[in-house]
Amino acid sequence: MSTIDLNLDTSRGTFAQRSSELENLNRLQQQTQTTRDSKKLKEACQDFEAIFIKQMLDGMRKTVPRTELLERTLGEEIFEDMLYTEYAKVMSRRGSLGIADLLFKQLSTPTIQNK
Repeated sequence: MSTIDLNLDTSRGTFAQRSSELENLNRLQQQTQTTRDSKKLKEACQDFEAIFIKQMLDGMRKTVPRTELLERTLGEEIFEDMLYTEYAKVMSRRGSLGIADLLFKQLSTPTIQNK
């Protein structure tokens, strides 16, 4: 009988231990999901800022007078547009204007309060 009681106690201990491990695993999963969501939100905010900066740079570029001394090709126009898109992405990632940070703070605060 003592062996049976010992086995029952061991199985209860194992069940309690596994239950605790499952709770820890669920907590870790929620933290990971929150971190992942936060990272996605940050990237989306930076992408928005990049779009804003690209629009601003395009507007500025239109104000620069062009001479027709050398004819511009379609390839040059495409390259210049791609170049300014990359400039906008770099400026956004560096936080030049801070729009992404402000958006992130604004959008992430309600998410934290709801959880």
